[in-house]
Amino acid sequence: MADSPHHAELINEDGSWKYTNALAMETSPYLRQHAHNPVDWVPWGEAAFAEAAQRDVPIFLSIGYSTCYWCHVMERQVFENPAIAKQMNEQFVCVKVDREERPDVDDIYMTATQLLTGSGGWPMSVFLTPASPESEAGGLLPFWAGTYIPPTPAYGRPSFPQVMDAMSGAWRDERDHVIEQSQRVADAVRQQVAQGGASSSGGAVSLEMVERTAGQLRQRYDPTHGGFSGNDGPKFPTPSTVAVLLDVYQQEPDEELAEQIRHTLDRMALGGMYDQVGGGFHRYSVDEKWLVPHFEKMLYDNGQMLELYAQAYEEWQGERAAALYARVMHETADYLLREMLDATGAFWSAQDAEVNTKEGENYVWKPEQVGEALADEDDAEPLTALAMAMYGLDLGTNFQDPHHADAEAVNVLFMPRTMSELVGFADGDMGGVMRMRERINAALLKVRDTRDQPGTDDKVLTSWNGLAIAGLVEAGRLLEEPRFIDAARNAADAVLQHMSESGGGLLRSMRGDEAKIPAFLEDYAFFIHGLLKLHQTQEDSHGDRYLAEAARLNEVVQDRFAAANGGYFDTLEDQADLFVRTRSTYDGAIPSGNSQMIHNLLALHQLTDDEAHARRAVLDLRSFASPLAESGLGMTHMQRAALRALSDLPAEWASALEEDGPAEASGGRPVVVQVRPIEGEANAYRVVLSIVEGYHINANPASMEGLVSTAVSAEGVELEVTYPSPMTETYLFTDEPLSVYEGRVEIIVRADQPIEALTLQYQACTDSACLEPVTRSIKLR
Repeated sequence: MADSPHHAELINEDGSWKYTNALAMETSPYLRQHAHNPVDWVPWGEAAFAEAAQRDVPIFLSIGYSTCYWCHVMERQVFENPAIAKQMNEQFVCVKVDREERPDVDDIYMTATQLLTGSGGWPMSVFLTPASPESEAGGLLPFWAGTYIPPTPAYGRPSFPQVMDAMSGAWRDERDHVIEQSQRVADAVRQQVAQGGASSSGGAVSLEMVERTAGQLRQRYDPTHGGFSGNDGPKFPTPSTVAVLLDVYQQEPDEELAEQIRHTLDRMALGGMYDQVGGGFHRYSVDEKWLVPHFEKMLYDNGQMLELYAQAYEEWQGERAAALYARVMHETADYLLREMLDATGAFWSAQDAEVNTKEGENYVWKPEQVGEALADEDDAEPLTALAMAMYGLDLGTNFQDPHHADAEAVNVLFMPRTMSELVGFADGDMGGVMRMRERINAALLKVRDTRDQPGTDDKVLTSWNGLAIAGLVEAGRLLEEPRFIDAARNAADAVLQHMSESGGGLLRSMRGDEAKIPAFLEDYAFFIHGLLKLHQTQEDSHGDRYLAEAARLNEVVQDRFAAANGGYFDTLEDQADLFVRTRSTYDGAIPSGNSQMIHNLLALHQLTDDEAHARRAVLDLRSFASPLAESGLGMTHMQRAALRALSDLPAEWASALEEDGPAEASGGRPVVVQVRPIEGEANAYRVVLSIVEGYHINANPASMEGLVSTAVSAEGVELEVTYPSPMTETYLFTDEPLSVYEGRVEIIVRADQPIEALTLQYQACTDSACLEPVTRSIKLR
């Protein structure tokens, strides 16, 4: 695609910029990229809203991010065009948003874009109603949306000037229709994102849900190239998808599943989506082979991939595959420390896909360039021969920039052969061939570093740093590399020192010495995850400090984001610039904050033995039982949390997850059960029932025919059971007084032999109605 010819028109004869807009005062690299467009861009905020209301014109909202290829294209072709910019300035208030700084704004208007067009992407182009005191609906409601819009009619799409004329004319001449349309769209967005599928009554969460999701993923397995999204491209790494299958495998080993997982991990690591020379993963593969990447590199991908490969390495340590996983972890961690490290010790966000408007220009090679890079080595000839075979350079070219028809075909480096197939280049010595590879990579990287480099988005995001911290900790622990753990600790300390607000919470974004934007749920969720990982590897006072910070920040989350019926909102309450408060549950490039918070609660319970964390985790999981059952493929990280809860929580809490009935603040049930051995007495147990206020259960024996007694039994074993004395109460549904238990109840159980499990039966009632009777099996071993 030809570049816009207008760039030269933006510069004065003395080299200075002809135009400067309000974005020049922003810290976001993405916003600053547009600071010298002839468009009168303003950042999202009250000043923009007030101007639109005063001028009585719609808002044109453009959302993107700094490493977005098509965002750059639209800027060059449209926003740098002075004639188009003049029309934009006259007809609209033009607002730019960095989706990485404001994921809340992005989520709302991406949902609107998908509802209006059936798809989404970036750059996102949305037209909004201005705020108006005459409209009960308020402003900032979307009435038309799209993504990339060309400067002239193309690809069956109208030009951007044509779209602007239509939108401006509609606001001027058909305002009632526009407002009605915007209200319908806003209502649809609210319906889709406000609850996140959460249910006020809760539901059962079971192992069968997780197994069903795993089965669906396995049906999508690509036996040729690996991956669990079918046989076509593009392919995204989606670490939580592979991780949930690995979790399932660890619960119930299945060699076929193990092979599918290893095949996928191997192909991702050996393909061009992985940077074979510099380490780290690109965003995704444009084909089905994991061969040609979309070349941008994101911190969140690499943090998650570190943790995924660490999990696989730990599972298959000592086996053939583990050597590859160790290499991937080492090289990816080295990449983060080499190229993504901020002066504070935290990590930057991303690197661009393009260089000089060309996709991956600095990453691709010609065979002769590889030979030249190795020419000065003492053993250049065998090194070059190995490089050609190792990186597929002997198989012909594999990439041509799709946006430049005249571009020369080149090579994305990938590994069509394993290192064990290449040991002949070192006389059969695996150690020798690995050392040759390290020398080849060092030489190629030295040359690559002299090329024009991709732009780096040097803002620090709290949530993405949490993912990187967790990944580095796991890599450092398993590889016994203290410097990776040190880097993770430095990043955590940097966030705590530079990105904390006076009220005890966190901030979302930092660039240079300016941190801003109150943190969102995902920031807390993933940063807490990183702190908990750090705690588990620190044997000194540092570890206790990170655990204390994690527990404190969890309390902030419960105070600021928690929903009473379970789950969490993504944003703070009463944000005036949002027409809906979202509660996301589906996993995108990173998992949802709701999913990660449940993982955090389970980890906090394990580390502190505080039942409040288990109680909240059960409540949260049960509140999302319906979407977990219906849309499990889109919630793999929460499926992992469900499996973790069912496997790791004490029996009474795990069984609370699986029981039908309403979710209460007690953790998803009106009765919470704990079973504790009686010290000093064999085969004796204390069954403790905690009954939520407003509920009672029938005593043993029940005082009326037809009521279910509370009873404890064990299959094939005679028990001596001592039930407490009941209370006597009269309720609306009966004229006769009933024998019941309320509050905290202890039942003493003794057996003359070891028992595997107890069966508990009860029926919970309020003063006007009874729930279905419950029979629960509680494992003791």
